Amino acid sequence: MNCIIIKSGTATPRAIKRKDGTQVIFNEQKAAIEKGEDFPVPFTISLGDGQPPYPPGRYLLDVSSLEVGDFDALKVSRRIALVPVPTPAKG
Repeated sequence: MNCIIIKSGTATPRAIKRKDGTQVIFNEQKAAIEKGEDFPVPFTISLGDGQPPYPPGRYLLDVSSLEVGDFDALKVSRRIALVPVPTPAKG
């Protein structure tokens, strides 16, 4: 199963200066995806305005994160949503 791993529940602000000199700040969070290779591959999640960072854990990509782009190709949207992987019940 392709699984997204979040180790730290913190977001990092990233400031970008626009051509007009104003600044916009994006909040990002580090994650990694397990693709069946030896090691997970790190990537960055862009969080929405006011969106809290995801808590540490294992996640799956929510289907709302997918869209159809140019030439009817499936792609991942700019802002992704994650769904926690259910933990098996003990007992």
